Amino acid sequence: MLDIEKIRSETPGCRTRIHFNNAGSSLNPRVVTNAVVDYLRREQEIGGYEAAEEATDCVNNFYTNFSDLLNCSESEISFIENSTRAWELAVHSINWASGDQIITGENEYGSNYLGLLHLAKQKSLDIVKIPNGDDGVISISQLENSINTKTKLIALTHIASQRGDIQPASSVGAIARKHNVLFLLDACQSVGQIKLDTQEINCNFLCGSGRKYLRGPRGTGFLFVKSETLKILQPIFLDLHSASWKDMESYEFAKNARMFECWERNVAGVVGLATAVEYLSKLGIDAVANRVMQLSSSLKAGLSELKDVRILEKSNFPSGIITFTKGRLDATNLKNELQKANINISVCKQQNAQLDLGKECTGDVNRASLHYYNTEQEIFSFLKELKKIK
Repeated sequence: MLDIEKIRSETPGCRTRIHFNNAGSSLNPRVVTNAVVDYLRREQEIGGYEAAEEATDCVNNFYTNFSDLLNCSESEISFIENSTRAWELAVHSINWASGDQIITGENEYGSNYLGLLHLAKQKSLDIVKIPNGDDGVISISQLENSINTKTKLIALTHIASQRGDIQPASSVGAIARKHNVLFLLDACQSVGQIKLDTQEINCNFLCGSGRKYLRGPRGTGFLFVKSETLKILQPIFLDLHSASWKDMESYEFAKNARMFECWERNVAGVVGLATAVEYLSKLGIDAVANRVMQLSSSLKAGLSELKDVRILEKSNFPSGIITFTKGRLDATNLKNELQKANINISVCKQQNAQLDLGKECTGDVNRASLHYYNTEQEIFSFLKELKKIK
């Protein structure tokens, strides 16, 4: 069982506000902030190269900790500065041919879909969008029926930023493997709040962000690439870290996922994210997931009792993310009013989620996203303030 009082004492931000914007950026535990600051102080004291060399074990812990978290090999993990960049590196490393097909879902993250549009335009690719069913998740039968000999990639967002339904990643992975199609899972909003097992999911790529449910620093992320997949990829850029210069005219990719890394990187961020994952592992992802689901269910029940609130989530597999509208209130104004009461939520703009919010003409919506350090009392206080806003 999680010791919530202890966890909150280790999270300074809990003293001053109710933070329901964990899908944006969560509150860091003190140990994570200290790890980053301590490393930067060593750069100040002894020099950047020297501090990085001194922190070699801490940096190596990044790969060890993620391999434990995702049930994969350390050689399948790379540090990337954010999830979107990790996603782009994966997609652009695939050997595309004119007419190849990409399958994605209606809940695909806006930046990812823009990337697909750009890639399709550059490479003359076809994009197939699979709609969500009435249960809020992608239609598995329609997805499988859409696969043909030209299908090269299924790109799926596990939990959308604008809607908290959990997509059936393992079912999609099984179909992708059955048809020998590459599968890229954007786990930006799921890693750190639910258990992820790359073996069970059967994905070729999985990317995520450090700042959200992992509670790491901003400007950090990761990319998992299955070892057998690495052999068929062509990274879009190289340096003397991601490849070795064999002779004047030849080079060789790194033989692991570090072929996607760059030598110059945010070492303080690597140390901070490694520390955040270690903190999570001590708590246990199962305990964290159970806590998040309990709090989410309580918040959803409370919102459901408010007559002028509409909840967007539809599935039986909710996450810590709940999106909603309140009457005719402007979403940004509502967020700002709550912020005056030291309550943080966020806004998902219809313009940035045109595949689903745009299709439904929802307008901008509000998003409350809970993490395990939140409490039932905070939910009560949030609902009380929400009722006051007209």
